[in-house]
Amino acid sequence: MSATDDEPPVEHSRKIATIKEIRQAGFEPEIWILRHGMGPEYTQVEAATIDLLSSVLIQPSRHVRPLSHLGLLTNERREASRGHGIETLANIVAEFGAPQLGPAVPPVLLITLKPWVDHLEVSPGGTMRRDYGFRTEWLNFADRASYAEELGDSVRCWWKLRQSKVEELSIEHVVAVHRGVTRGLFRIIPDSWEYDAISGRRGFRVDPVLDGALFDEVVGEYGHRTVAKKRGDMSTVNYWPRSM
Repeated sequence: MSATDDEPPVEHSRKIATIKEIRQAGFEPEIWILRHGMGPEYTQVEAATIDLLSSVLIQPSRHVRPLSHLGLLTNERREASRGHGIETLANIVAEFGAPQLGPAVPPVLLITLKPWVDHLEVSPGGTMRRDYGFRTEWLNFADRASYAEELGDSVRCWWKLRQSKVEELSIEHVVAVHRGVTRGLFRIIPDSWEYDAISGRRGFRVDPVLDGALFDEVVGEYGHRTVAKKRGDMSTVNYWPRSM
């Protein structure tokens, strides 16, 4: 590692010394990336961030994740980063390095989740769910067990699909997909299907699957990348293998 043209040697040395102190204390620095895939404008983003962080008091917390406290702001508007927004370096590396979902994987139902939405509604089994979608902090696979129940709430209802087709294809599991990568595996509980006559959509109850051979094939350590959809394909529900 060497100092760059726009970073004085003294500042570079101070940074390296701080990192060494953190590691000597038994910790490992976690790198956050505010934006990636940019050109020369990255210097302006860096400068604005430094100005902001220099103007507010940062309180230490064990639960700090990218955008985990966005709800505390009165103005939640963000730039349309299209998947290039703030994230930890480890999660970015894992996402780009996710292996392809293999064609030999048993038939599963793929549900593509969009960003988190606050919406109170009745779910299968007469329970209520407060919201649905995919939270940004769930990109951290190391915490998957802690958010499995909430992620299950998001995939279990309400979808435009035919129960008869799912059963004909012998599908027993549903997979949560976000940004083209599998994020969670769930077993569809038999005889738990429900139909909402008003919306014409269906739902079911699920149990999370966090280990085992099928889990390793479908999700694994960092998720698996699904085949890219054709241009204009906005479908939320898909079947795997895609030829089904």
